[in-house]
Amino acid sequence: MLKTPGGKSASLWAQVAFYTSLGFILPAGAVGGLVVGWLLDDWLHTSPVLAIVMTLVGATGALIEVLRILARAEKNAERDNSGNGTGSR
Repeated sequence: MLKTPGGKSASLWAQVAFYTSLGFILPAGAVGGLVVGWLLDDWLHTSPVLAIVMTLVGATGALIEVLRILARAEKNAERDNSGNGTGSR
């Protein structure tokens, strides 16, 4: 369960918003990489090499960020469960 900065449990809608936002990170990274690659391709006249490479770099970076966020949320949930005696043994 997600916790707010004050340590209270987040509401259902706050959790829905948190997990829904994760679905936007990967496409945003890919689109951001595509735009940067397209601009670099236009400037350096290397079309479409940098657009493809930067799209892959952006998607990879976004995937790593999603995995980091999920790992941090899982770590926080485990820590909270072990502190109140409801964790698995």
